[in-house]
Amino acid sequence: MSESPLSRSAAPIAIVAGVLVVATRLVLMFTIPTDVEGLKAHFLGASFALNSVASVVAFALLIIAAVAAHDRQTRAAGILGAVALGAAIIGTVFMAGDWWYEAFAVPRMAEVASGAIDTFVGGRLLQGGVASFALFGIGWVLYGVASLRAGVYPARVSAAILAGGLLSGVPIGVVYLSGGVVLGLSIIWLGAWLLGSPDTERAAVPTAS
Repeated sequence: MSESPLSRSAAPIAIVAGVLVVATRLVLMFTIPTDVEGLKAHFLGASFALNSVASVVAFALLIIAAVAAHDRQTRAAGILGAVALGAAIIGTVFMAGDWWYEAFAVPRMAEVASGAIDTFVGGRLLQGGVASFALFGIGWVLYGVASLRAGVYPARVSAAILAGGLLSGVPIGVVYLSGGVVLGLSIIWLGAWLLGSPDTERAAVPTAS
């Protein structure tokens, strides 16, 4: 069975995506102020600008990594795998959009209407944000479940993806950020496993964890 150029690059893409996800989540965990006035100043800082743009790139690469890595388990994962991949893509697109807003819209708001930040979150914006977290979490939980059922990736890697997705879908700061770290580490782990498992024929034969 021949590999596509994308699937042959799945390992380095997954590793880079995972590293970016972990790094950007850790930066947020250790730099985001807890008070509103501190947040306003932080939104205008260079560290927030760099990290939020890096977050957009990280989630974009995560989509590519999901597609590239799924090629290894396409046959074994079957219909559930296809549905899970689609769900993970949709959820990650929503999350990348959320970070585009954070990267470009929020700093501009802090510049021209900083007072609006105090009460801005609500209505359709809040609904959209919660939906982004939910779709992202559901997508990666399904990806982990489908991978566990397919038995192609090591079971511990698939379980870590599932756990990362579950935590990432909870719209509470410390929970979703921790979930992002777990998910990012699991994607790095998957990439490392792919580096040592070049045989695409394993897509039809479950491997031991």
